[in-house]
Parts: sequence; structure tokens; C-alpha cells
Amino acid sequence: MLGGMKQSCALAALLALLILHGCASWMKGEPPEVLVTNVTPLEASAFEQRLQVDLRIRNPNDFDLAVTGIDFRLDLNGNRLARGLGNKELVVPRLSDAVTSVKTSTSTLQVVRQFLSFSGNQSLTYQLTGVVHTKEGRLPFENSGVLLDTGTVSGSPVAP
Repeated sequence: MLGGMKQSCALAALLALLILHGCASWMKGEPPEVLVTNVTPLEASAFEQRLQVDLRIRNPNDFDLAVTGIDFRLDLNGNRLARGLGNKELVVPRLSDAVTSVKTSTSTLQVVRQFLSFSGNQSLTYQLTGVVHTKEGRLPFENSGVLLDTGTVSGSPVAP
């Protein structure tokens, strides 16, 4: 009889662990979507260009997302423009979004190289990758798109 009780307790403990693990997985939900809303040049020196990158964090989940920080890399046309680290805390409400700003720096030489390599005959694309830090853990994200279509800067018409 004692052996049967031990088996029942072990089975109950295993069942409880499985249920708790299922709830923990459920609470994670979908990863947030992070978008670049603005990049503002700040002060510059011969070696460093400071930038303010504004990011919109979209929470597609049915619970508030308590953000404790963000770590990201922003590439333009496949070349690294900046790496940003921010530790501002904010709460992104359920099924909503919030904007945060991160001050970052990049090499002035890298900015000049990208400017010189860009022509109006090509699109200006971006890729944003990184991690949103929360009290529950890290949520990776990735987003990409086109900032300027081909011909937008030169004034030539954009081909359909």
C-alpha cells in the first residue's frame, strides 16, 4: 500500500510539473514586432557619429509586456549602420504598441562610406535584428524593409 501511495504522489508531481510548464509556455506568447520609426543624427566627431534611433514595439499578445531593455543591430543595404543598447523600462499594453528611443553611436567613416556607396539608382533597404529583454526572459526579433525605392532620391520616376 505504501508503494502505491509513492507512485500516486510521483504521478501527481509529474502531472503538476507538466501543467506548470504548459502555463509557462503559454505565457510567453508571440514575440513582439519591432520597427524603426526614425533615425536622428546627433553630435558628430571625426571618429564617431551619435544617432538617436526611435523604435516602435508592437505587442500582439493578450497580456502586457514589461520591457526592461533592448539590444539591436541596424543594417542599411546589408552593411552595419549601428548597434544599440537601451535599458529604459516600459510597459507595452496588450494588443498595442509603444515607442522607445535609444541613443547609439557608429563610426563616422562607416556613415561616409554608406553615403558614398548609395546612389539614386538603388533602393535603400534596412534590416533590424535584436532582442527585447523582459522580466520573464529574452524575446528575439527581426524586421526588414525598404526605406526608399529605386529612383526616389534622384527624382527619376520609379518603375512599376
